[in-house]
Amino acid sequence: MNRKLTEATVLETGEKIIPGSLRPDGTVRKERRIRAGFVPQDEQPVYMSRGALAKQNVPTCPGMDETEVMALKQQATKAKKPSSSVSQAPNPQSAPKTSASVQATSKAATVPKAAAAEPPAQSELPSEHEDPKKTLEKRILNLNKKIRQCNTLAERKQAGATLDKEQEEKLAKSTGWQEEVRLLEEQLANLVA
Repeated sequence: MNRKLTEATVLETGEKIIPGSLRPDGTVRKERRIRAGFVPQDEQPVYMSRGALAKQNVPTCPGMDETEVMALKQQATKAKKPSSSVSQAPNPQSAPKTSASVQATSKAATVPKAAAAEPPAQSELPSEHEDPKKTLEKRILNLNKKIRQCNTLAERKQAGATLDKEQEEKLAKSTGWQEEVRLLEEQLANLVA
């Protein structure tokens, strides 16, 4: 095929026109117009966010040349290699650890983890900004709700309905909750007085 037939011509507006051509099977390709400034998707530059562009232009250590930074990094890696071999070598001056001291350190290390893993109950820790009167009233309302639920469960049981294990346990706690409500009401009366 002739090169001039497939060569794109550029118009005065900047558009390119690729002329039509003949396929090997005898069919004709249409001519194609390409807008001025069009860049095919394969040739589009990769998107970079503003942050990534800003990081490209910032030196690793402001005020220093890249060669100085590289030299400092090499010195730091050289300094680390000998110190790591010295720390691994046995020290004859240090006394060997006894099993009691090892156990003591392991217990000391595990105690804070266990304490941090179990947060105290919310009723045990009243928050500083919350009024103690309001916390007592909330607790009383909460317990009264549980007592009402227990009463409905007791009515269902008397009617002949079978209760789950959890429901039976809830019924058993009802008297304890009633006693706790009585104590909380006394505390509330003392706060108000």
